[in-house]
Amino acid sequence: MDDGIKAIIIMILVLFISLFFFVFLIKELIVVFLLILIILTFLLVYTCLMVVTTKWDTYKATKEWAEVEEIKKISPPTVDIIMQEQKKT
Repeated sequence: MDDGIKAIIIMILVLFISLFFFVFLIKELIVVFLLILIILTFLLVYTCLMVVTTKWDTYKATKEWAEVEEIKKISPPTVDIIMQEQKKT
């Protein structure tokens, strides 16, 4: 599994654990949960953006590399073929 996806899962789990702990068990610490929620929301959005851009870059690089490999398969014309074409003209 990708590290970014693991980070997203961990952030969501921390959010749910803090919700349960600070809101349901200790009702006086709702403000602490709200602070954690604000921080984790920004981190979660940033991590999601990084995961998407990383996946997109990997996809584009793979696609471009496949094009390069296909171009490498085309063999350049030999000297004899070039000489024959020049004699024809």
